[in-house]
Amino acid sequence: MLAGAVLGLAAGCAGPVDYARPYPADKAPGRPLDVQVFRDSDRIRLTNTSAHAFGPGTLWVNAAFSRPIDGLRVGQTLELSLHDFYNEYQQRFRAGGFFATELPWALVKTELESEDGLYAFVVVEDEAD
Repeated sequence: MLAGAVLGLAAGCAGPVDYARPYPADKAPGRPLDVQVFRDSDRIRLTNTSAHAFGPGTLWVNAAFSRPIDGLRVGQTLELSLHDFYNEYQQRFRAGGFFATELPWALVKTELESEDGLYAFVVVEDEAD
């Protein structure tokens, strides 16, 4: 009885995320902007060194996994956990980390979808565990 309750609680904690959806393949990204993306283990750091400020949008990783962001101002650095990125099937990005039981996926592509288009960013470093 207790084991069933514990399993039920564990399953309830990992509910579906409302932002998981298919990649917008109908939007073609332009040339990469001067927004550098660095990976350090299971986190990414974006630094906007372009002259373009971004409003709220969806950040895409590897053209499959996404999460919303509030925006990215000129000169702003934003740090995010790769564990917060999900694909359309509610699967989490395999980010790695200290307790990971599987090898992490490489970070090869990062884009920001906003109401005025899809913007490619530059992945500078991919340092997974």
